[in-house]
Amino acid sequence: MKPGIRLSGGEWRGRKVHAPPGLEPTRPTPGIVREALFSILGGAILEGPFCDLYAGTGAVAFEALSRGAPRAVAVERDPAALECLRRSCDDLHASDRLEIVPLDAGRFQRAPVHAVVFADPPFSIIHEAILERCFALTRPGGVAVLQWPSDRPTQWPEGVEVRRYGSSQLVIQRKPEAA
Repeated sequence: MKPGIRLSGGEWRGRKVHAPPGLEPTRPTPGIVREALFSILGGAILEGPFCDLYAGTGAVAFEALSRGAPRAVAVERDPAALECLRRSCDDLHASDRLEIVPLDAGRFQRAPVHAVVFADPPFSIIHEAILERCFALTRPGGVAVLQWPSDRPTQWPEGVEVRRYGSSQLVIQRKPEAA
């Protein structure tokens, strides 16, 4: 496999996923942020499907599968990123566990069945409502996470946790269990 993004944990630890040359259109989630994300999530990824909005290379979805998520959905519209996603899926023999949805993540509609919904949209189009979108796709007891630029301060609703990692922040909102 040519140079790509190395997975850091689980069954595919050390394996790489394909990435288009340069940072655009994908701006992959930095390794330190991915490590922090999965440390924060812990066993939550084992409890149901993982959804990766604005998936880019799919590194976060593949990392979730590698670490035990039963299934994952990767939503991406860029043709170069989709080609990389499909090649990585074939290389890792993950087609039975990863659904690739070729669609703008802002138009993605599903019932709230995901244990974890993660979004890392291009920072040029990012807005606070994306966290609400993630939350709407998250099942009761699940976790919605948005990667947000550190240089863009925002007031989040009460109960939202923010953790900073260099130029990125993880904005985390947990959905209460159903009554």
